[in-house]
Parts: sequence; structure tokens; C-alpha cells
Amino acid sequence: MYLTINLDQFDIYNILSSEKTKNNVMNNSDFYRLYLSSPEFISNGIFLNFTLNNVSIDKYFNKIKCSFDNTLNNNTIQNISHIEKTILNKFNHINYSSCNRIQEQLNNNYIKIFDQTGINLGKYNKLNILLKISGIWSSIPQKEYGLTFRFFIVK
Repeated sequence: MYLTINLDQFDIYNILSSEKTKNNVMNNSDFYRLYLSSPEFISNGIFLNFTLNNVSIDKYFNKIKCSFDNTLNNNTIQNISHIEKTILNKFNHINYSSCNRIQEQLNNNYIKIFDQTGINLGKYNKLNILLKISGIWSSIPQKEYGLTFRFFIVK
């Protein structure tokens, strides 16, 4: 079970980061874990829930791809893109370029779903999605940084 917030409940002032550590996934890079903090709790990562309308779930190589109608989901797409930019702006690296990987997927009218068992392929009128933002990666040689994230289907 995850404790999630809706997109409209996101507040950048409740986001904290850890000290940098060596990134175990990307060579020559660092990782900063993000925390959502409030007077009631602190969570290891940021868990955002939202709904997409008029979606199609398909197998795409060894991944799952969730395609959606951009027009019907425009507000949701804009809110998620804004959250990504806001987080990256708060933790801006001097002379580093931000990589908005979430926005890249959204602009192409799909998201990659983290592999989950029991997902039925096909079309859905509405689908509840969880976006887990774990932290920020920064690549030293390329001087880039971005969010570490995964999308999940909420059953």
C-alpha cells in the first residue's frame, strides 16, 4: 500500500532531498533521494496519483505502453509536466541541463508502465495511475540531470 497525493495537492515546499550519493544505475553520476514531508509524515519518494481517460494498454517489446488521448488528458499532462519542472528547478545544478523525461513521454502521448503482473491489455475509458518519483540523477560528464521515476497502474 502506498500513501499517495493527488496532483493538485503537490507542494514544492514539502519536498526535501538527501545528500548526494553515488548512482548505482548510471556510471559517472550522482543520485539525490527525494522525500515528501509534512507535519504528519515523511515518505521515501513522492507518490502522485491521477487518472487518464481513453487509454490503450499494449505490450511493447518487453515493456508495457499506455497510450492516451492528448486532448482528453491535457490538464493532467500539464500538471505532471509542471510538477517535473518545479522539482528540477528547485534542485537546479549550476551549469547542468535538465532532462524532462516525464514530459518527453507525455508529449508523445504515452507512458511506459513498470512491469506488473496481471495487467489486462486493451482499451480503457479510465485508468488510475501512480507516478513514483524516487529522486534526482545527475550525470557528471554530460552535465545533465533529471528525475528518477516509474509509472504504475493502480488496480
